[in-house]
Amino acid sequence: MGRKMSEVKKDLLKDEAFHVEYIGLEDEFALAGQLIEARKKAHLTQDEVARKMGTTQSVVARLESGHPLPSLRSLKRYAQAVCGKLEIRVV
Repeated sequence: MGRKMSEVKKDLLKDEAFHVEYIGLEDEFALAGQLIEARKKAHLTQDEVARKMGTTQSVVARLESGHPLPSLRSLKRYAQAVCGKLEIRVV
């Protein structure tokens, strides 16, 4: 049986170069998490969101991966598909 992802992550983060890159992607991870959370709250699958957006499931999967960063237009369409509201803030 394989190792848990949390164990693999812990080992990888011991490498300083990996750790720096990982921290640099923090915003992308946060955005991906928010998109997935919004979709689940709306009780929708990736395929259902894709149909509402007029795109494919693979595009939604890429949006939810956080990499590359999605366009503002894509984020607006995603928010609308999950009956949400896009809010961008600088704090």
